Amino acid sequence: MKNAALLLLIFSLLVHASVSFAVDQFSLEDGDVVVFLGGTDMVRAVRSGELETGLTREFVNADTAVKFRDLSWEADTVYRLGTVKERWRPDGFGQRTEQLERVGMTVAVLQFGQMEAMDGEDSLPRFVEAYRELLDSILQQAREVVVITPRAFEKPKDNNLPDLSGHNQVLAKYVDAIKELVAERNGVLVDLYQATTGGVTENGLHVAEEKIGGVSNQILGQLQIPAVTKRDVVLLGAVREKQRLWYDYWRPANWKLLYGDDARREFTKGGDTYIPFREEWTKLLPLVDQAEKRIVAIAVGMPDPGHNRPIPEVLHGDRLADIQNELKAFEVAEGFEVSLFASEEQGLTSPLNLRWDPNGRMYVTVTTTYPHVWPGDIPNDKVIVLEDVNSDGKADRSTLFAEGLNIPTGIEWGDGGIYIGQNTEILFLEDTDGDLQADKRRVLLGGFGNGDSHQTINSFIWSPDGELYLGQGDGCESRVETPWGNSELYQAGFYRLRPRRLQLDPLLDDFMGPGNPWGVAFNKWGQIFCVDGAGGVTFLSPGQIPVHHRRRLGRIGDPGGYCGVGLLDGRHLPEDYQGDFVVGDFKQNRIKRFSLKDDGAGFQLEWEEPLLTSSHRNFRPVDVKVGPDGAVYIVDWYNPITCHQDDAYRHPDRDKAHGRIWRVATTNATTEPVDLLNAKLEDIVAHLESPEHVTRYLAKRALTVHDPIEVKAQLDQWVMELDVEDVAYEHRLFEALAAYATLEIVEPGLLQRLLAASNPNARAYAARMVGRWHDRLDNPLEILVAMVNDHHPRVRLEAVMACAAIPEPESITVAAQVVQNSRDRWIDYAFRQAIRQLEPEWRPAFEKGQLMFGHASEMAAVLSEAGGGALLGGLKRSFYDSALDANSRQEVLATILTAGNESDIQEFAISQATYKTDGNYNSQLHAFALRTAALNAIYRDVRPAGDWQPPLLALADSDIDEVRAAALLLAGAWDVDAGKARIYQAAGNSDESVLVRKAAFHALSLLEKGKGKDGLLELTGTQMPLVLRIELLKSLSSVDVNTASLQTVELLVSGTTSTDQQQALLTALLSQSGGAESLNYGLREAPLTKTQARTVFNNLLATGQANQNLFSTLAGKMHVSTSPPEYSESLVKTLKKQAERSGDANRGATVFKAFACVACHRISGKGGTIGPDLTGLGTTLSGERIIEEVIWPNRQVKEGFTSIRVITQDGQVLQGFERKTKRSEAEGGLALLDPQTQDVIVLAKEDVDEVHKAASVMPEGLTNLLSPQQLSDLLAFLMMRQID
Repeated sequence: MKNAALLLLIFSLLVHASVSFAVDQFSLEDGDVVVFLGGTDMVRAVRSGELETGLTREFVNADTAVKFRDLSWEADTVYRLGTVKERWRPDGFGQRTEQLERVGMTVAVLQFGQMEAMDGEDSLPRFVEAYRELLDSILQQAREVVVITPRAFEKPKDNNLPDLSGHNQVLAKYVDAIKELVAERNGVLVDLYQATTGGVTENGLHVAEEKIGGVSNQILGQLQIPAVTKRDVVLLGAVREKQRLWYDYWRPANWKLLYGDDARREFTKGGDTYIPFREEWTKLLPLVDQAEKRIVAIAVGMPDPGHNRPIPEVLHGDRLADIQNELKAFEVAEGFEVSLFASEEQGLTSPLNLRWDPNGRMYVTVTTTYPHVWPGDIPNDKVIVLEDVNSDGKADRSTLFAEGLNIPTGIEWGDGGIYIGQNTEILFLEDTDGDLQADKRRVLLGGFGNGDSHQTINSFIWSPDGELYLGQGDGCESRVETPWGNSELYQAGFYRLRPRRLQLDPLLDDFMGPGNPWGVAFNKWGQIFCVDGAGGVTFLSPGQIPVHHRRRLGRIGDPGGYCGVGLLDGRHLPEDYQGDFVVGDFKQNRIKRFSLKDDGAGFQLEWEEPLLTSSHRNFRPVDVKVGPDGAVYIVDWYNPITCHQDDAYRHPDRDKAHGRIWRVATTNATTEPVDLLNAKLEDIVAHLESPEHVTRYLAKRALTVHDPIEVKAQLDQWVMELDVEDVAYEHRLFEALAAYATLEIVEPGLLQRLLAASNPNARAYAARMVGRWHDRLDNPLEILVAMVNDHHPRVRLEAVMACAAIPEPESITVAAQVVQNSRDRWIDYAFRQAIRQLEPEWRPAFEKGQLMFGHASEMAAVLSEAGGGALLGGLKRSFYDSALDANSRQEVLATILTAGNESDIQEFAISQATYKTDGNYNSQLHAFALRTAALNAIYRDVRPAGDWQPPLLALADSDIDEVRAAALLLAGAWDVDAGKARIYQAAGNSDESVLVRKAAFHALSLLEKGKGKDGLLELTGTQMPLVLRIELLKSLSSVDVNTASLQTVELLVSGTTSTDQQQALLTALLSQSGGAESLNYGLREAPLTKTQARTVFNNLLATGQANQNLFSTLAGKMHVSTSPPEYSESLVKTLKKQAERSGDANRGATVFKAFACVACHRISGKGGTIGPDLTGLGTTLSGERIIEEVIWPNRQVKEGFTSIRVITQDGQVLQGFERKTKRSEAEGGLALLDPQTQDVIVLAKEDVDEVHKAASVMPEGLTNLLSPQQLSDLLAFLMMRQID
């Protein structure tokens, strides 16, 4: 009775609130299509279903059919809709207007303004303009708009979260503007701002899941529609089912396979036993239609026909699975032994991750959904708890903790529950009654990308101080609403989550680091490392600044493709293993191991003897961690197929029935696990002294379930009682500080002690914490001054990044002091990114004269990185400062010449006086300035002020070769008529130096309208050294590609050119419009021998610009056909049998090198980067697939290796791999990855004349150059289990 009365009271309050703000009569008509648009609250409200249920019950009947379409997206704003902005999405769904037409919108329900209001009052005009444009665009098609105002922000109960209620004063002005926009358009307004009652959110921003129904009823009430009640439960269930199906259709996972860069690949096209992926996706539409008919039936009072879901997917298991054979296939390092801990008998089907709770129980995520949910089916992946009750090294108890998950690629235990990363969400699961089964589930954050299901947020791991790290691959694009604002990762990168503050920082955004990160680990002192599923190991610490300015972070270890990484330490391990890391090398079926040595601020990686190697193809280690007992546990995904981008997504051999966890332990006794979850608080804290990293790690997890006040008191006592003479004393302080931070307890006194520690690793970590706690510390920048100037580079690195976390103008002046000491590549990276991160703070202050640097070199370093504009005055002052070092002065000079005006060009490029100090002329720097000005002339039409030609010509007559060469080059770039005689004379003068003549050749090619062509042609008839002739032809190729091609061919026939020289000539020709055609004509007529043709062909491949026509011509010279045999499965099987029967892998390795394969492909870190890395190819792809790739390279091109050829407006030809970057998407340009340099070039749309999409850079018919035996040998080599 009490509950019923309470429900009636709540309902009456809701109705009363709704009536107070009721709108005029709102109705839906037969044939209406209602579209929902908005951010996270709208996404959750629509998927919860109450709003649609109320509208359906009110308006849908036998005579009125209405459809509802959800186009909302997390973090959507009036400036950007995810349904349009998601990468590649317009290719599949169209632009905004096209999408609205596609769904047939007649009524739109919108909610925007809350996240936009966090930008402040200054952004209100921009908001109004954008919302006006959006509404007007919608009203061109819709007959009605319903605009829901945002709710007021709330002050959260948790003081760790920001108090967003301070934004309400500004939000009120946004709401007033929204009301005006709606009134002007006679729209329907639902005013949730005025109707806000409080206590509806958990974080001050998002409506709590249990409150969504109530808020939806508020909206219905204002529309004068009765609230949804328990009586509507059947209809609500049907609506939720339809919304699930619609979501899977409109926001499909693996969209790269539908309309992204993988949509054209063979594996998406279907096979004998499965339909194409696009066709499978469209099967969702009739299922949506069926679900809508069900809704109508329920709405009109008919019996519920049920969901009628399709038959679930049939799960395949490898029939040859045999644990004993797999055990025999292992080779384990000396002193270790391997055993099976768990398998499918405990419920492990394609396991992905494992973690432990402080009780020592193992939590494993498993999937049968991967790579994609069966159309219409509900994903049912699981978390399984495994327990070794009798400590015999085998799991003897298995409990289903959670199910109904969707490819859970991340898991961690903390705060009394389980954090799960799945699809687009981070979930938090709790077991509230102690039965090891989750009975409480909530979405912590949503909006993560799912464009590629093996690159979604993954590999959760806690930092020493309680930050949750997770990786994301390049096929995913995330936009997540948090109380701190929208957090975005455009493609590959990392997230750093501070869960108690819901602070989500994006790191290495836009593919600045690994392309497919699948594992993060921390060393003893908290330095960060990650491994890449696409290959390599990265020192991640320098990438901790959440800046979106794109700058690549280099690797420290290249070979392999890795999943999972763990730190080795503990009393039971051999001494030479301590502090090493183990990684899952899933491609080559082994657990590799590496050690680290200090190298400046960073580390040098060395590969050691592998811990474990298997000769079994199905052994796929995807996670590896040291457990509470000190043993190494390996998650074996167990599959002959590694992903869904090298083999068919529904391949019948994809194993979904097996999985293993292997246990590798020393033959010595392992560590006795401790139940920290049920231990006394003082015992948990005492275990922070444990020699084992895993015990200390789990102790901090155990602390998260205790009252922070009690934890602080116990930590205070423990720290006070530590023995200062203990060799591990400073590390104990490190663990204590990290434990405080885990619970968001700020401890300035302990921080100061670590800042003064003798161990630089301790000081480095303390410096990091100053940045994290800056908003809760007094004078953090004063603290960091000493750290930026510390004698150890790692401390300086961390201090610079800490400065970047403090949004104050003065932060950059402290960070810039780092230039007073040596900078390695890690410090330089962090410093440059700090400049970019802090630029919105320091630039306005500097331009107003309110910011002072302590030294000229500090200001120069900052201004040079940030560029010109209003900063040029400071750059020029710093250039003349005598204290500036040579490298900094050169960097400053380049920036001035790139961004300066006419007077600046006169002063810094032309004037000799600029480079004279006390009678000494810095000719080297002046020559650099002239060359920079010449380079800039290609894209910047700025000439010096005043009468500049005479002094430039005087420089062209200089007796200093470097100056004369640079001045001649600039005279050509600026098309100086009076300088042409000097250019011609220098080009033809055999007494001139090579440096000057090369510059003169280039200058002739730069003269406008090809006016230097005749001079270059005349020079072709003169005698000159080969090195100059090559430079001459390179210059000639840009003005007369036909003649350059013919003369290049003559050189090729002569046999006098080296490999490097041939490649330089070929690159120059192929970089010009018409170059490939001209070269092809010359080669066709040339008397090349078979050997010469082979050499040219090899060098052509090495340029990365292989052309099928050129290959055909050269193949003709070698008397072979370029047409590959007609594809057939029987031929593939025959070739495989021949390779297995008569192929010799050792001879095949020789063929691989002699055939120039190594020029394009890398194996174990050696070789080219033009084509895919072939390390571990034999265990990654089937023999049949390898044969297909080699003989029919265009049949399916590996992800990211589809080639395009771009001709620019000035006739330049660029060839590479198309990429998407934030900049290219924002500017509408084109991003191109240079296959040789691996640099990404972004071309403006107006600079592109033609784009030709090719397929593989590997020409077809290439294997025709091999004898049958050579082909068998090569295939045998490529099909090897491991290629080293």
